Amino acid sequence: MAISLPDVPFQISYPQLVESVSVSRAGSRAMAFVEYADAYWTVQMRTVPLTAAQRLLVEAFKDASRGGLITVTYTPKHMCVPRAYWGDAANTKLTNTGSLVSITGNSLVINSVDNGLVLAAGDIISLTTGSYNSLFRVQAGATSSSNTMTITVEPTVPSYITTGAVVTFKDPIANMRVVPGSFSMPDDFNPVATFTLVEIPK
Repeated sequence: MAISLPDVPFQISYPQLVESVSVSRAGSRAMAFVEYADAYWTVQMRTVPLTAAQRLLVEAFKDASRGGLITVTYTPKHMCVPRAYWGDAANTKLTNTGSLVSITGNSLVINSVDNGLVLAAGDIISLTTGSYNSLFRVQAGATSSSNTMTITVEPTVPSYITTGAVVTFKDPIANMRVVPGSFSMPDDFNPVATFTLVEIPK
Protein backbone atom coordinates (compact mmCIF):
# COMPACT_ATOMS: atom_id res chain seq x y z
CA MET A 1 0.00 0.00 0.00
CA ALA A 2 1.27 3.47 -0.87
CA ILE A 3 -0.19 6.97 -0.72
CA SER A 4 0.49 10.10 -2.75
CA LEU A 5 1.55 13.54 -1.59
CA PRO A 6 -1.36 15.87 -0.81
CA ASP A 7 -2.73 17.78 -3.79
CA VAL A 8 -1.44 21.18 -2.68
CA PRO A 9 1.31 23.41 -4.11
CA PHE A 10 4.80 22.84 -2.76
CA GLN A 11 7.74 25.22 -2.72
CA ILE A 12 10.76 24.23 -4.77
CA SER A 13 12.56 21.30 -3.17
CA TYR A 14 15.11 19.02 -4.79
CA PRO A 15 15.96 15.44 -3.81
CA GLN A 16 19.41 15.15 -2.26
CA LEU A 17 21.56 12.03 -2.39
CA VAL A 18 23.01 11.12 1.01
CA GLU A 19 26.29 9.20 0.84
CA SER A 20 27.09 6.95 3.81
CA VAL A 21 30.87 7.33 3.89
CA SER A 22 33.20 7.34 6.90
CA VAL A 23 36.77 8.59 6.96
CA SER A 24 39.73 7.41 9.06
CA ARG A 25 42.30 10.00 10.05
CA ALA A 26 45.89 10.13 11.17
CA GLY A 27 46.13 13.45 12.91
CA SER A 28 44.50 15.96 10.59
CA ARG A 29 45.11 13.88 7.48
CA ALA A 30 42.38 11.73 5.90
CA MET A 31 43.75 8.22 5.33
CA ALA A 32 40.88 5.95 4.27
CA PHE A 33 37.33 6.42 3.02
CA VAL A 34 34.79 3.60 3.45
CA GLU A 35 31.20 3.40 2.22
CA TYR A 36 29.39 1.64 5.07
CA ALA A 37 25.84 1.69 3.68
CA ASP A 38 24.01 2.28 0.42
CA ALA A 39 23.34 5.86 -0.67
CA TYR A 40 19.76 7.07 -0.34
CA TRP A 41 17.61 10.05 -1.29
CA THR A 42 16.06 12.56 1.07
CA VAL A 43 13.80 15.54 0.37
CA GLN A 44 12.89 18.50 2.57
CA MET A 45 9.27 19.23 1.67
CA ARG A 46 7.68 22.67 2.22
CA THR A 47 4.21 23.68 1.13
CA VAL A 48 3.21 27.16 0.06
CA PRO A 49 1.08 29.06 2.60
CA LEU A 50 -2.07 26.95 2.81
CA THR A 51 -5.72 27.87 2.61
CA ALA A 52 -8.09 26.31 5.14
CA ALA A 53 -9.14 23.64 2.63
CA GLN A 54 -5.53 22.85 1.69
CA ARG A 55 -4.60 22.56 5.36
CA LEU A 56 -7.20 19.81 5.76
CA LEU A 57 -5.65 17.88 2.85
CA VAL A 58 -2.20 18.11 4.43
CA GLU A 59 -3.53 17.01 7.81
CA ALA A 60 -5.23 14.03 6.15
CA PHE A 61 -1.92 13.14 4.46
CA LYS A 62 -0.10 13.36 7.80
CA ASP A 63 -2.59 10.96 9.36
CA ALA A 64 -2.45 8.57 6.40
CA SER A 65 1.37 8.43 6.51
CA ARG A 66 1.08 7.10 10.08
CA GLY A 67 4.29 8.68 11.21
CA GLY A 68 6.35 6.93 8.54
CA LEU A 69 4.72 3.49 8.55
CA ILE A 70 3.13 3.97 5.13
CA THR A 71 5.03 4.39 1.85
CA VAL A 72 4.66 7.68 -0.04
CA THR A 73 5.01 7.68 -3.83
CA TYR A 74 7.13 10.73 -4.61
CA THR A 75 7.78 12.52 -7.91
CA PRO A 76 10.23 15.44 -7.97
CA LYS A 77 7.86 17.99 -9.52
CA HIS A 78 10.60 20.59 -10.04
CA MET A 79 12.81 18.06 -11.87
CA CYS A 80 10.14 16.07 -13.66
CA VAL A 81 11.55 16.12 -17.23
CA PRO A 82 15.09 15.89 -18.64
CA ARG A 83 16.86 19.20 -19.32
CA ALA A 84 16.65 18.79 -23.11
CA TYR A 85 12.85 18.97 -22.81
CA TRP A 86 12.42 21.97 -20.55
CA GLY A 87 9.60 23.88 -22.19
CA ASP A 88 8.66 20.78 -24.18
CA ALA A 89 7.34 18.45 -21.47
CA ALA A 90 4.69 17.03 -23.83
CA ASN A 91 7.33 15.66 -26.21
CA THR A 92 6.28 12.15 -27.22
CA LYS A 93 9.82 10.80 -26.69
CA LEU A 94 9.25 11.13 -22.95
CA THR A 95 6.00 9.18 -22.79
CA ASN A 96 7.51 5.90 -23.98
CA THR A 97 9.16 4.15 -21.03
CA GLY A 98 12.32 2.14 -21.57
CA SER A 99 13.39 -1.32 -20.44
CA LEU A 100 16.57 -1.97 -18.48
CA VAL A 101 18.68 -4.47 -20.44
CA SER A 102 21.83 -4.68 -18.34
CA ILE A 103 23.65 -3.22 -15.33
CA THR A 104 27.44 -3.03 -15.29
CA GLY A 105 28.59 -1.13 -12.24
CA ASN A 106 26.84 2.22 -12.64
CA SER A 107 26.44 1.84 -16.41
CA LEU A 108 22.93 1.03 -17.66
CA VAL A 109 21.88 -0.20 -21.09
CA ILE A 110 18.28 0.75 -21.88
CA ASN A 111 16.23 -0.28 -24.89
CA SER A 112 12.67 0.14 -26.18
CA VAL A 113 13.15 3.93 -26.21
CA ASP A 114 12.33 6.39 -28.97
CA ASN A 115 15.22 7.25 -31.26
CA GLY A 116 16.63 10.68 -30.51
CA LEU A 117 15.75 10.69 -26.80
CA VAL A 118 18.32 12.88 -25.05
CA LEU A 119 19.49 12.43 -21.45
CA ALA A 120 22.20 14.62 -19.95
CA ALA A 121 24.16 14.89 -16.72
CA GLY A 122 21.90 15.96 -13.86
CA ASP A 123 18.67 14.52 -15.31
CA ILE A 124 16.58 12.36 -12.98
CA ILE A 125 15.09 9.02 -14.07
CA SER A 126 13.47 6.17 -12.16
CA LEU A 127 13.64 2.40 -12.35
CA THR A 128 10.73 0.19 -11.33
CA THR A 129 10.75 -3.54 -10.60
CA GLY A 130 7.41 -4.71 -9.25
CA SER A 131 6.56 -2.40 -6.37
CA TYR A 132 10.15 -1.16 -6.00
CA ASN A 133 10.66 2.40 -7.32
CA SER A 134 14.06 4.14 -7.19
CA LEU A 135 15.47 7.45 -8.41
CA PHE A 136 18.79 7.88 -10.23
CA ARG A 137 20.71 10.95 -11.38
CA VAL A 138 22.36 10.74 -14.76
CA GLN A 139 26.14 11.28 -14.65
CA ALA A 140 26.99 10.58 -18.30
CA GLY A 141 24.10 10.92 -20.73
CA ALA A 142 23.48 9.84 -24.29
CA THR A 143 21.20 10.24 -27.30
CA SER A 144 19.34 7.05 -28.16
CA SER A 145 19.77 5.34 -31.50
CA SER A 146 18.45 2.01 -32.73
CA ASN A 147 16.01 2.33 -29.80
CA THR A 148 18.89 1.85 -27.32
CA MET A 149 21.05 4.04 -25.10
CA THR A 150 23.81 3.58 -22.52
CA ILE A 151 24.04 5.96 -19.56
CA THR A 152 25.90 6.18 -16.26
CA VAL A 153 23.98 6.97 -13.08
CA GLU A 154 24.30 7.52 -9.35
CA PRO A 155 23.65 5.92 -6.95
CA THR A 156 24.59 2.31 -7.69
CA VAL A 157 21.53 0.30 -8.68
CA PRO A 158 20.33 -1.75 -5.65
CA SER A 159 19.84 -5.51 -5.89
CA TYR A 160 16.04 -5.25 -5.80
CA ILE A 161 16.07 -3.39 -9.14
CA THR A 162 16.69 -6.03 -11.80
CA THR A 163 17.02 -6.27 -15.57
CA GLY A 164 13.67 -5.77 -17.24
CA ALA A 165 12.92 -2.84 -14.92
CA VAL A 166 10.73 -0.08 -16.37
CA VAL A 167 12.70 3.11 -16.98
CA THR A 168 10.68 6.32 -16.56
CA PHE A 169 11.97 9.55 -18.11
CA LYS A 170 9.05 11.89 -17.33
CA ASP A 171 7.64 12.19 -13.81
CA PRO A 172 10.05 9.66 -12.26
CA ILE A 173 8.89 8.01 -9.06
CA ALA A 174 10.48 6.87 -5.82
CA ASN A 175 9.27 5.13 -2.71
CA MET A 176 9.65 7.38 0.32
CA ARG A 177 8.42 7.62 3.87
CA VAL A 178 7.90 10.57 6.19
CA VAL A 179 10.70 10.77 8.76
CA PRO A 180 9.06 10.36 12.19
CA GLY A 181 8.92 13.64 14.08
CA SER A 182 9.73 15.77 11.02
CA PHE A 183 6.19 17.01 10.32
CA SER A 184 5.41 20.58 11.39
CA MET A 185 2.45 22.86 10.70
CA PRO A 186 1.73 25.79 13.04
CA ASP A 187 -1.73 26.86 14.13
CA ASP A 188 -1.68 29.98 11.96
CA PHE A 189 -3.77 31.42 9.17
CA ASN A 190 -2.19 30.25 5.91
CA PRO A 191 0.39 28.00 7.60
CA VAL A 192 3.36 26.43 5.83
CA ALA A 193 3.70 22.68 6.45
CA THR A 194 7.13 21.05 6.41
CA PHE A 195 8.24 17.43 6.59
CA THR A 196 11.14 15.26 5.47
CA LEU A 197 10.92 12.30 3.11
CA VAL A 198 13.52 9.53 3.07
CA GLU A 199 13.89 6.81 0.43
CA ILE A 200 12.96 3.22 1.26
CA PRO A 201 12.85 0.16 -1.04
CA LYS A 202 9.03 -0.16 -1.01
